[in-house]
Amino acid sequence: MIDWTGQRVLITGAASGIGRALAVLLAARGALVTAADINADGAAETAAVCAGEALALDLADGSAGPAAVEELVARHGRLDAVFANAGIGHTRRLLKADLDDPGLARLWEINMLGPTRLAQALVRAAEAGGWRARIVITGSENSLSLPPSIQNFGNGLYAASKHGVLILAEWLATECRNAGKPLDVHVLLPGGVYTGLTAAGLGDDPARWPADMGIILPERAAEICLQSLDLGLFHIPTHAHLHDDMGGRYHSVGEATALLQLGKQA
Repeated sequence: MIDWTGQRVLITGAASGIGRALAVLLAARGALVTAADINADGAAETAAVCAGEALALDLADGSAGPAAVEELVARHGRLDAVFANAGIGHTRRLLKADLDDPGLARLWEINMLGPTRLAQALVRAAEAGGWRARIVITGSENSLSLPPSIQNFGNGLYAASKHGVLILAEWLATECRNAGKPLDVHVLLPGGVYTGLTAAGLGDDPARWPADMGIILPERAAEICLQSLDLGLFHIPTHAHLHDDMGGRYHSVGEATALLQLGKQA
């Protein structure tokens, strides 16, 4: 079980939802939390709740994440963990989406490149300072599949960014392991969690949401996340249906492999 006492932790997207729940739970376990968010007032509220510090941070600026890591290391001498939780939505049906929309650059930067930039900065700091760190990157059930309950919501571009999160996290973990870098990488894969992001697309009343989404509260997602870190897990799903939802892709590739007779000698 991880002893968080005295550990310096940066949480992005900490003004609400899973980010705030993680901040509160980590603080309760003794971590010293920096709550970061583009919503400076929300970050300050979270910091007040968990007796931490607040940081206004817009990860659409590619230099902001690494600068935040450098600032915190300079101020505190170390940074033990980053929860790269910040993310934005983008609901457009692909057949009608404006693929030249400037908002897409912000989507890719915040959802995909932001965590990668944070990981780069964190491993540099940990190597230079001689400590071991960890990064937990928030993906989505959309990282793994097209969940049946939301297939009519026009989530293609958002889902693409979250697919990217997963493969980037897998490559980061692999590169760190193969090169002996002092960074442990994990990816949080939330299913239906009642947050401002999901409520914006589905409405404020979770009781009206599709029953098969199995909506949970952010506090439960945070509990699952920390339990998974205690267990040393890389993939951190919050719902059992995430495993089932991946089945269609797995079976489709298996069927194609069999029909093409790829396992037989040419």
